[in-house]
Amino acid sequence: MKAINERKKLFWLFLALFLTGFFLRIWVAQFGYNQDFVSWQNALALIQQNKSLFETGDFTYAPIFAYVLSILDSIPLSFLENNSFVQDFPGSLFRIKLIVFLSLVDFSIFFALYKKYSLKIGLLFFLNPICIVITGHHNQFNNFGILLAFLAVLLYQKNQSQKDPINFKFIFPLIIMGLSLATKHILIFFPLWWAFKEKKLIKKFLTLFVPYFVFVLSFWDYLPGDSEHIIEKFIGGWWHATGPFWGMFAPKIVHMYFDLHTLFNLSIIGLGFLLVNKSLRESFYLYLMAVVIFSSMMYPQYLVIPVLAMAIYWNWKFLTITILTSLLFLVDGDQMNIHFLQELFNWDLRFTRIALHPIILILLIAFVEIAIGPKKFNLYLKKSYTFLKDKIKSSLYFKF
Repeated sequence: MKAINERKKLFWLFLALFLTGFFLRIWVAQFGYNQDFVSWQNALALIQQNKSLFETGDFTYAPIFAYVLSILDSIPLSFLENNSFVQDFPGSLFRIKLIVFLSLVDFSIFFALYKKYSLKIGLLFFLNPICIVITGHHNQFNNFGILLAFLAVLLYQKNQSQKDPINFKFIFPLIIMGLSLATKHILIFFPLWWAFKEKKLIKKFLTLFVPYFVFVLSFWDYLPGDSEHIIEKFIGGWWHATGPFWGMFAPKIVHMYFDLHTLFNLSIIGLGFLLVNKSLRESFYLYLMAVVIFSSMMYPQYLVIPVLAMAIYWNWKFLTITILTSLLFLVDGDQMNIHFLQELFNWDLRFTRIALHPIILILLIAFVEIAIGPKKFNLYLKKSYTFLKDKIKSSLYFKF
């Protein structure tokens, strides 16, 4: 009886938490929407008209999310269509369905964090303002791909060890990882990080082959006819170098003679090799931070990608990132876009790009601290401080 009562309490607690998170997402959604939601509408229209997503559309992802949009649109909720709230809601009923789905994705990550870690860590993710705005207002689906990858990593570490044979418990998480890539290719390099950790050559091969095969297979309906358009959509979009890391730490000659997207690719692959001794789960969290830090191009919505890792390693740095990002979202043209604040600060895209620099810098410091460990990080910090102090003293010392 006691166990039943505890389960009931948990059920009502989780229901209250979900409704709180959902209504916050619905509230921010009423500030409007941006071009991404228009892209989702265009993708839905192309599917309904049996046209290619890639030949004429502006869809730059594998087709899975477009299929999800079609399923959501087909859910019959005609009794809500005449509701005044729904009619006045930006994006109408279809967008509400989308926000419900994306909120359930966020809540699933919350639940996985709760089961693996604690209620506090789960809430630091689910009620994080960054997640609320990106899901509710922006309607981006980064967390959909991240959820699938997180489940793949958790399943693998729960059921496998290096000594285990190749079986379904080994292959199944790799299939889920492939579905993550086919949903959104945020973790496109993570199978490499994963393969670096495997000891047997056959396991290394399968760790690479299975996820990438699932990713390619997700385009089945569009191959081979749309191959050229798919490649163009996936590769042709990387044309501007706005990554704050490269602006802060790469000399100007790098921007002049080197393709920053190639440098980003090499950096991420190299980090996977350097972090080979980390557990798969730790590597997953570090990857979510690294892929944003070292990105060759930067949009504010990318800042939702490391929130799962931030919740687990929560400290003052991640609190600062959350506050700065939340303030940025109020004035950024692709986010809340609150006009009186934009006019007050004379805010434009240039200021958004400037504001991203301190956020990425703090994320970089936090990444290094987690990667090498707090003790080593503090030791190196003290040595650096002592070195700089001595240098400054010696430069100010004069012999008379």
